[in-house]
Amino acid sequence: MNPKFRSVYLVGGVIGLILLIYEVANTFPDIDPLHVLVITVPDLVFFFLAYKTYPAAVKVRKYRRSR
Repeated sequence: MNPKFRSVYLVGGVIGLILLIYEVANTFPDIDPLHVLVITVPDLVFFFLAYKTYPAAVKVRKYRRSR
C-alpha cells in the first residue's frame, strides 16, 4: 500500500472516533447500537488501512527489538 495515504487514513479514523464520541454523548440514555456500529466499522477500516501502509521493515525492526 502507498505510505503517502497514511495520514489521510489516520485523520479519517480520528474524525470518525470524534463523531462516535459526540453521538454517544448526545444520545446517552437512548444509545442506538446499530447507529454506533455504522459509525465504528468505517473507523476500524481506516485504522486498518493506516496500519497496512507502514513498511514491513519497520514492523520487523520493532518486533526484533522487543525480544
